[in-house]
Amino acid sequence: METLSYSFHLGSDQNKSKYAKNKSKKNLSGTTSYAKNGIQNYAQLSKVNKHDFRLYDEDTQYIYGLLGSGNVIFDVKETYKNEFEESRLEYNKKQSRPSRMIDDYFKHVSDDEQKDLACEIIIELGNKEFWDTKDLDYKEKMVDVFREQVSDLSKKVPAFKICSAVVHLDETSPHLHIVGVPIKYDNTRGMRKQVGKSVVFTKSSLANIQDYMRERCIESYNNVYGLNAKLKEKQEGRKYNIHGKDMKNYNELMKQIEVNKKSMEKAKEIIEKLDNTSKDLDSIIIDVDPDESNNYTLTEEQMVRFVELNNEVQELEREFTNLQEIFTELSKIKGDIEYLNQRNYELIKQNDSVIKEKQDMEKKLKDLNRSSHFLKSYIKQKEEDHLELVTFLCHMANSDDYIASRTYKKIADDLKEKGFISNKEHRVIFNPPRIINKSEVNKALSSINREMDKSAEEYYKDNTYEL
Repeated sequence: METLSYSFHLGSDQNKSKYAKNKSKKNLSGTTSYAKNGIQNYAQLSKVNKHDFRLYDEDTQYIYGLLGSGNVIFDVKETYKNEFEESRLEYNKKQSRPSRMIDDYFKHVSDDEQKDLACEIIIELGNKEFWDTKDLDYKEKMVDVFREQVSDLSKKVPAFKICSAVVHLDETSPHLHIVGVPIKYDNTRGMRKQVGKSVVFTKSSLANIQDYMRERCIESYNNVYGLNAKLKEKQEGRKYNIHGKDMKNYNELMKQIEVNKKSMEKAKEIIEKLDNTSKDLDSIIIDVDPDESNNYTLTEEQMVRFVELNNEVQELEREFTNLQEIFTELSKIKGDIEYLNQRNYELIKQNDSVIKEKQDMEKKLKDLNRSSHFLKSYIKQKEEDHLELVTFLCHMANSDDYIASRTYKKIADDLKEKGFISNKEHRVIFNPPRIINKSEVNKALSSINREMDKSAEEYYKDNTYEL
């Protein structure tokens, strides 16, 4: 029984969070490296449009549009007109100052850094290892599965107005791109009807949506393919599946997380030791009493313990130094991982391109094989027809009927002159084998070929000379 993974990835822009903005202020560049794959403005929507419909190379052979006009920008703008225009006009009527009016809500949201213009959801069933073993015909059936996913999502989340849905079969595994506009209703401030990603897609709602879409997807898959496959279990604590494209160098990342974890455990031990050392020092200080001159002296036992604690502090300082070196190395490793992630992403794109080229070449090869087989059969048939013609001319040119013989010899001369028969065939027609049939005529032609080859060989052997 097959067990398939399922991915439901909602694009988001982590750089817009308060934490990210505060962190960016502390960085020299004023930026962060958090994920930025949401559709926040027109420029990002344009990139999605180019990717979804392969506008950069116009190769749409394995692109299947399920919903929309084939232009994501146009579809989103139309959704804005249909959904928000009435609310925009209603809002403008209430404004006393022109500066507060909204002329174009699409542009208004695109210019607002706090809002997303639209949302993209990527759905994938099965991983690369699973799909590497499947041919194009098998993959194409996923179009029907994804078509039902679009319908299911529309029913499950009616506040998410789907503008475009496209299936890609030209990458490592079939997947679905959905672009839509989330809407929040009955707003008391601003327009009555507004874009509302944070209201439609919350942590709890995403978990609920994903659970529903997972079950519906495997049901659709089994119905379309006539199978009884199961889904892999979700990992505990995850609110959504991470898309395959976001899991580059997963094993390396896990190793570094483990190193970080061990380093933090070591740091915790050091802090606990320091805390205990501090308490011991406090107890020694408390137990020290002043003498008659108001001087403080340590007993021999206290002095020994003080020396021990001093040695422990020095050891802890060395361990802290080692920890600092470890964290420095981890910072370097993080940079290496980011570089490897980028290279891995580029290699995956190249691999997708190679797979597509391989599929195209296999298709062309099949077409050529079919054409070659037909051409060989056609040529063989023509050769048979030509041999029959030569045999017929041979028979008629050597007929006992003088008139017929002379007539067909004249025909043979004309055919030779016009290039329809060769000199060898003309020779056989005028000097036929004893038994005139197709087999004997063919043998006679083969014999002439051998004679000519032998004569040519002797000629070149006798006429060779040095340069």
